[in-house]
Amino acid sequence: MSASTAGQASVSAEPVPRGRLTARLRAALPRRSPDRDVATANTATRFLDRPFASVQLLLLASAGLLVFGVLMAISTTISAVYGPNGSGSIWGQSIKEVEFIAMGSVLFWFAVRLSPRAFRLLTYPILGLATAALLAVLVPGVGVGVSGARRWIDLGPFQLQPSELAKVAMLLWGADLLARKQQLGTLRRARHLFVPLLPGFGFVTLLVMLEPDLGTTCCFMLILLGLLWMVGMPLRYFALVIGAVAAAITVLAVTAPYRLARLTSFMDPFKDAKGSGYHTVEGLYALASGGLWGVGLGQGTSKYTWVPNANSDFVFAIIGEELGMLGCAAVLALFGLFAYTGLRVVRRSADPFVRLAAGAATIWLCGQAVINIGYVTGMLPVTGIPLPMISAGGTSLLVTFFVLGMLVSFARHEPAAVQACRRAQRLGRRSRLQRWAAIPVPRGYAPPKRASARSTAAARPPAPAAAAPARARAGNAASARAGKAASARPGKPNRAAAAPLRPTGTESRRR
Repeated sequence: MSASTAGQASVSAEPVPRGRLTARLRAALPRRSPDRDVATANTATRFLDRPFASVQLLLLASAGLLVFGVLMAISTTISAVYGPNGSGSIWGQSIKEVEFIAMGSVLFWFAVRLSPRAFRLLTYPILGLATAALLAVLVPGVGVGVSGARRWIDLGPFQLQPSELAKVAMLLWGADLLARKQQLGTLRRARHLFVPLLPGFGFVTLLVMLEPDLGTTCCFMLILLGLLWMVGMPLRYFALVIGAVAAAITVLAVTAPYRLARLTSFMDPFKDAKGSGYHTVEGLYALASGGLWGVGLGQGTSKYTWVPNANSDFVFAIIGEELGMLGCAAVLALFGLFAYTGLRVVRRSADPFVRLAAGAATIWLCGQAVINIGYVTGMLPVTGIPLPMISAGGTSLLVTFFVLGMLVSFARHEPAAVQACRRAQRLGRRSRLQRWAAIPVPRGYAPPKRASARSTAAARPPAPAAAAPARARAGNAASARAGKAASARPGKPNRAAAAPLRPTGTESRRR
């Protein structure tokens, strides 16, 4: 080797300074055009500005979760048949899941066609039916008992779980109650906020705990907290309610030996891996065996022997085993999209009932998913709450379809969507799907009128005859002064007549 060649080799072997290395890497990597980033952001903004963007996002998230549910039903159908409680044909669970999806689609279509006013009219009939069913399930011979719990009513083709119907009833009742109080302006004091809301939820929760069913009780607490959060309750009251709910759930958990065992094993499930920590340990093993990509759909083995309730309570563990971390991330992303869209409907709606019902429903379903995924991954105690739209279940899936239809109906009643539907009807451009499905054109929200001056005057006691002319002259003079002020300031509306209602209402008034 010549001296010049050796010199070149020694020069090339010298370490490259950090600044030069960064510059070389930046030059080697493909550059992203700022115009391309701006165009991508503009495309996303244009999509979100469409009048039916909320409807499309809700349908996308719901359809994706239902696809996961059907896939898991097909994957776990053999284990459900040959398990300790299984019976029927090898495709029995898959057929049953398809049947419930078909019935749920009818409920979804029915809910989409309803207006917010129709939901408010259905509140008390659904509440009465749910209360009667909760009382009937406790009667021996009517309620079906399984493993010491009496939670179902046998209707022949399927079993009805009244607590699922009670969730919808309490959601609509609480939203209607708080919306009426908010419109009347009576939420400025705490007692009007809590009464009769808290006693009503307490009564229904007591009936559910008599079954007993702690997991469903947690769902009722989620609905209650969602309503109070959406109505704008101050943080000090909200902290008190959360503390009371946590204390009540803790008391209910420690009163039963099996619940107390689950609560204590939550801190260290591997301490009693064959006893109280069995569910959590086997769920963690199934999740860990999937890795990044999973072992393949239907190829998992944990669902046959080890993971209990693989098709319902611990279906997320089977997703992690067969579809890997990517499948779990896709489920979490779909629930995140559902939560974003539900809160988007809340933000873009003008009806207070729609804001309360949509917000509480979103918190309920997404909170239920958080609790289910939390105890499957060992982050929360096991409560036996199904994963919405994915876990196998009859009444739960039907109720979820109804709530999804309600949210889609609320999204169709956004001001921009109402204008677009009215314009399409006026121009004769309604889509074939809307015409074939007989979906009515939504109407815009009309706030309730306040008491008119005539009704207010009629409610007052009659004035003396001598004072009537003087008051009439004073009223004419006041009207004249108001007219002059309005003509002098034509661009400013009357603040007293157009003052909006307070959205939060528990602040005390200073007089």
